[in-house]
Amino acid sequence: MNKKIVSILVLMSFLAFSFPGQGLAAGDFSDINKHWAGEFISTLSSAGYISGYPDGTFKPDKTVSQAEFITVLISCMGITPTDTQTSHFSDIKNHWARGSINEAVKQGILVPSEYSNVLQPDSGLKRSQAAAMLVRALGRQPDNGAISFTDKADVEKSMYRGYIKTAYNLNLLTGYPGGEFKPFEYVTRAQMCKLILNFMEVNGGAPTSAPSPTSNPVNPISGSFSAIAVGDELYDLALTPVSIRVGFNDVKVNTLSSKQNSLYVNGSYSFALNASLDDLDLIVHNKRYEVDKIMVNGNKLVIYPAGQKIANLTVGSLKYDSDYIKVYINSANSENYLSDLLLLDQYRVQLNGKIYNLGQDRVTISAGSKYYDIQRAILSPTDNNLQLLETEAVVINSMTLGKISSIFVDNNTLNMATVRDIEFIIDGRRYRLSEVSIDAAGSFTVNSQSYQCSNVIMLVDGNQYKINHLQMYKEKFIFYCVTSTLSNWVMINDVYRDASEVKILKDNIVYDIEQVMVVSRNLIRIGGKQYNLDSSFKCRYGNKIYSIDRIDFNANLQAVIIDTSEATGAWSNQPMKYVFYVNNAKYQEGATAGVSIYANRQWISFDRIVITDPAHFSYSGSNYNLIGAIVRINGKDFEVTDTSWHGSTQLLDLYMTQM
Repeated sequence: MNKKIVSILVLMSFLAFSFPGQGLAAGDFSDINKHWAGEFISTLSSAGYISGYPDGTFKPDKTVSQAEFITVLISCMGITPTDTQTSHFSDIKNHWARGSINEAVKQGILVPSEYSNVLQPDSGLKRSQAAAMLVRALGRQPDNGAISFTDKADVEKSMYRGYIKTAYNLNLLTGYPGGEFKPFEYVTRAQMCKLILNFMEVNGGAPTSAPSPTSNPVNPISGSFSAIAVGDELYDLALTPVSIRVGFNDVKVNTLSSKQNSLYVNGSYSFALNASLDDLDLIVHNKRYEVDKIMVNGNKLVIYPAGQKIANLTVGSLKYDSDYIKVYINSANSENYLSDLLLLDQYRVQLNGKIYNLGQDRVTISAGSKYYDIQRAILSPTDNNLQLLETEAVVINSMTLGKISSIFVDNNTLNMATVRDIEFIIDGRRYRLSEVSIDAAGSFTVNSQSYQCSNVIMLVDGNQYKINHLQMYKEKFIFYCVTSTLSNWVMINDVYRDASEVKILKDNIVYDIEQVMVVSRNLIRIGGKQYNLDSSFKCRYGNKIYSIDRIDFNANLQAVIIDTSEATGAWSNQPMKYVFYVNNAKYQEGATAGVSIYANRQWISFDRIVITDPAHFSYSGSNYNLIGAIVRINGKDFEVTDTSWHGSTQLLDLYMTQM
């Protein structure tokens, strides 16, 4: 058989572990017919190894999580993880991919310090992260040579810029048609298939058979345990179907053995006896138990469950795996699933450590395209089930104009018949209506992150409105808004920023953005004089000074567009906050209103100066001594006697005496 074909077939078996949902026959996916990756997806699905979703889609453009990507990458390297006990990151203790993540650390693919030891394994995988993981998995080194991408400034900002260059050289990741690399964009399900195939080509193909899970496998002793005790229930292993959950797969238990304080399942998976476990679920019939501890008592295996769950849920004629049924508490969107829900009794459930009463709290699930409220849990020795009541949707994904019934602005109502376009500015980025999800609790979700509606700016045919609150009625939304005061924006590196927070520096003189006219690309007019963009221009925002690589005005967005890169020089970092001390006691925190400094025969606010070093500052093109300067705070004058940076937190301490 052709080596590449063997590689693809083995890859299929690995991807089946990673992608969720009900299996669908090849070509059954309704959303890949004209997709650029349709051929890759169809090839993989034709063997039945990649599953779609219950609604018949594959969702090729859905973001892949870091955990899913790591799991597939480790598998395609021919490695079976064995360390399921270590936690190299503080947030993987109970995660299904803990073993693969630990193996990725062991192989040098993941470096915990790069993530401040918090991985967020279910968050989306960025292209820059994928590049680093693939290059490290191949044992290659970063290339810090010149970069030719048109978004060079963005690539340079990434800690993985050298890995991006190597990944591009190896043809693991290519750029976009416009020449950009887009290091901070998320990798989709479709892109993941292509990346893994590229990796296999460079790596010489995947192994032709799955690796042995341990170099010294234990010879299992079939029938060494005749019964399994779980809580108050006792099951005869000869008559009872028992499985363990590994990642997204159920592994049927055929043999059990114990050796040296470890339990071995099918000779392939090991779990510590008489110790707390964080990553094991046991399935007996349709009862799924989160296992806390395992012990051996004679010929019985004793399981101490942390709680019980639903293994599978049948709704109508379809059967769903609980790992892929989303759960919503009180109508709020989240990344919680039915498999996360512990059933305490008929009317009490627990999620993320918090207990909810089904008679008081609304707990909703989505199965396929429909939504159901959980009325009660039905518990029995062989089955866990739910009594459901069909309800309206609590989350609308891929919003359309048809899902908005009314928009109230101040005391007026917008005429929806004339509305042509709606967009949102969320966390500084602009999103089309179709790119957001909105839940009945009033939150927006983009890129797996949720935001309160009060933090969202709504753009209706270019007009800006601040959302006070919203409500859902019959699966349509009503928005209650006020006219936004943030009428002026500056887009810096594709992120919207309030213009009042952005300063332009020319020869270290600080100008408000309103004082700067962008005549055309890289042509600037200040104070009646016209300049071509050069190194004398800087941009200050977020208490830091940046070099300006490009400045322009976009008439469609009605915003100044600036591309920046890290500035050099000791003065490039500006104080995040000033802290004023009098007689070594804190007197004032922050250079707020009422705080000014004397320079050029006038009192000026601190946002008008540039700190060139801890002892000096610049204003209007002239340099001044900071030590010895006069500071006025709420009408009282002080002389600065000393200054110091407060660690690496960008706090500048000013020590003063009252005059």
